[in-house]
Amino acid sequence: MAKDEQATGAAAAPKSKKILIIISAVVVLVLVIGGGAAFMLLGGKGKKHADKEHEQAVVDDENAKPAPTVAFEEKFTVNLQSEDGSSHYMQVPKLELEMADEAAAKKVTERKSKISDRINSTLRSKSMKEMLEPGSDLKLKEELKKVINDTIGIRPDEAAKKGVKEVILPASFIVQ
Repeated sequence: MAKDEQATGAAAAPKSKKILIIISAVVVLVLVIGGGAAFMLLGGKGKKHADKEHEQAVVDDENAKPAPTVAFEEKFTVNLQSEDGSSHYMQVPKLELEMADEAAAKKVTERKSKISDRINSTLRSKSMKEMLEPGSDLKLKEELKKVINDTIGIRPDEAAKKGVKEVILPASFIVQ
């Protein structure tokens, strides 16, 4: 009889290990499926919320007033510096400034003749070689923005909020 009890105990141990493994696998599977379902459900709500925020931002942008602009209708025509002594010039038929607010636009309008002079000086300081480099138009815009903001008394760190936000050059400015 002792042998029968030992045989039953020995047979029960492997069965209980198999049951324990199966139960553990089922628990892990349920946790993984539950976690995946929760992630999908929460991820869907987050996407809907983000879509609503994006729609609201688009509506806000459409309702916002356009940035004030100041146009310089005069042509800026200057001689460019040349290393070989040949004559070159640059002509900007129109220049437009996008301002941060109406107060900045008013400052530019009040000081338009001084700003025109500073623009001419900046353009005259350019060389033909410099203006033919790739990206020279972007560099020129940044330099003009800095000069104009300086002329109306706006520090570089305040420019986006209180001064010139962007200098708009026509696509047809000429360097010859």
